[in-house]
Formats: sequence, C-alpha cells, structure tokens
Amino acid sequence: MTDALPAGSSRPRWTLYAAAWLPMLAAYFGAIMAGGDTARDSLLLALHNIVPAALAGIGVVHACARIPWGSRGRSAFLAIHAGLAIAYSLAWCGLMMGTRTVVESLWTGHARVFTLSFEELRWQLGAGVMLYITIAAVRYVGEVDGRLREQQARAARAEALRARAEMQALRAQINPHFLFNTLHSLLELVSAGDGRAEEAIERFGALLHRTIDVRRSAADDVPLDEEIQLVRDYLWIEQLRLGTRLIAELEVDDDALRCTVPSFVLQPLVENAVKHAASARVAPTFIRVRAAREGGRLLLSVEDDGPGAILEQVERAPGAGLRLVRGRLEARYGNEGQMRITTAPGAGFRVDLALPAGAPALVAAGQG
Repeated sequence: MTDALPAGSSRPRWTLYAAAWLPMLAAYFGAIMAGGDTARDSLLLALHNIVPAALAGIGVVHACARIPWGSRGRSAFLAIHAGLAIAYSLAWCGLMMGTRTVVESLWTGHARVFTLSFEELRWQLGAGVMLYITIAAVRYVGEVDGRLREQQARAARAEALRARAEMQALRAQINPHFLFNTLHSLLELVSAGDGRAEEAIERFGALLHRTIDVRRSAADDVPLDEEIQLVRDYLWIEQLRLGTRLIAELEVDDDALRCTVPSFVLQPLVENAVKHAASARVAPTFIRVRAAREGGRLLLSVEDDGPGAILEQVERAPGAGLRLVRGRLEARYGNEGQMRITTAPGAGFRVDLALPAGAPALVAAGQG
C-alpha cells in the first residue's frame, strides 16, 4: 500500500491506490504458480482474489474518510472498525466467490457455483481482517500526515505575518513624522515645567523599547495586559499630541488579562483608529478599547465615533491593517477566529474579533 489514500483523493491518487495492489497480485500469482498451476490458471486465481479485495477496499477508504482519526473515543472507534473489518472480509469473500463463479461459467460454458471450505473461509476472513487493518492504517497515516503538513504551513504563514506585523509597528513608531510630533510635544512640556514631562518621557521610552526590540524572544504570544499597556502608552502619547481632539477609554476585564494574544496585533489597529478618525478632523474623537472573556471566548474590540466608511470600500482598501489581522487570524486559528466589521458613513468604525480563550488568542479591531 501507499500513502495515496487521503481524504478527497483525485484520479491520480486512485491510480496509485490501484497500483499499490500490484505487489500483492504478484505475490499471489507466484504462490499459486509454485503449487504447480499453469501461468494462466495462476493469473486467473490471483485476479479472482485481489480484484475483489481492491474493490471492497474502496469502501474502506470512504469509511475512514467519514470516521476521521480522533473523531470518537478509543473504544467506540475500535468497535466501529472491528465491525467494518468483519463486513469487509465477508464482502471480499462474497465478491471473490461471485466473480469466480461467473468467470469460470463463461470460460467453460458450464454453470458452476464456486464455494469455499470451512478452512478456506476461515483463512479468507482472517486475511480480510488483516487487509482491512492495512488499508485503514495507510488511509489514516495519510490523513494525519496531511493535517501535520497543513499545521506546518499555517504555522509558517503565521510566523511570516507576525514578523510583518512587528516591522509595521516598528516603522509606525519610529517614522520621522511620529518622532517629530512626539519630541515636539515633549519639548513643550519640559519648557513649560509641566509635571507630565517625566511621565511622557518614560512612556515614550517604553514604547520605543518595545517596538525596537522586536526580536526580544522567540515567543509569538504575549499576555494581553502587555499588549494593553502598549496601547495605553501609545494612546497617552497621542492624547498629548492631539489634546482634546482625542478621548480614549480602555475597558478591560481581569479575566481577559490572563489570556494571551499574538504580539503587535492590537496596537497597529488602534493606531489606524487614531489616524483615520482623530487625526483626520478637528472635532473631538472618542476611541474605546474593550477586552472581555465570556465563557470560553475572548472578546476584544476597538471602536471610534469618527467619520466611518463604506463597508464595501473598506473590504477592498489597499491598507494593510485589517488585511494583516485577517491573515494572522486565518493562519493561526483557521475557522476558530471570527472577525466582524461595523461601519457606515457618519456612524464611526468598529471591528470585533472573537477567539477561544483557552488557546493563544487574538481579538482586535481597527481600520485598514
């Protein structure tokens, strides 16, 4: 047998499946020839045995596809396959006797019902069970290998997206425009003897330290409270620059803080909210960041009361923010993560994401 039996097999895979039976056909042919039969009779007998086994084996492949590995408890899994193994053996015997009866009747011109002795039947049933185990084992090996390859591909994509997110955050924080505005605000505070100057310098230093040290560890996940602290420092500095034009609020449940999120996911999206809402107008803009745990789900959201946008245009926008978040969600969690965008012209902008709270979780929002 080969590993050509994964779910969703195509025509080339079924060709490999058929080819996998050729060694067994050759073994049968050689064994029968060694018993003194002619080459023609040996080939016919081998075909009578192997072709029905291969045909019945197609049912085994489909049965394994409908009973994925690990989909049931061990006892139930083994009990189901024990019954199917017996059914396969009986089907093999029935097909073998029926085809041999038909072929010999056509070949000799005399109707003859082919039967098996008790010893032959017992041997055939035992061999059928062994064949069933072999087919099922190869099918499941292919399935598990396919899952492993998929997980590896998703992990590689998640790592690439993580690095991209880190570099995007790094570029955003050390670009000349951001540095100039922040340093100018710090200079004004220091010159005016404002008591906030020392705190502003500390927050700015912490923000730069975090964003520059993107390779501080190999871990992709960080505690949510660390990501929230990054967002808090960023919003505090932006409030320092924008003054009353930016009002920010963070609502974070203690239970949510114990969860983890991929690094550099929430902050870039909060930055987009500042860029597209607060910085784009003179009127005050309210930005709220929420984090909560509801049962087995981790929920985070970022919303603003800015100008909003047309949802269809947001989905087609070339900006990297939302696309990067969506890509990381798909790469890390597949269908486990959910993302919802709510926006309309004049109605603000909000993105909600929900993930299993038990796994390294990502729930973020913002504008792309």
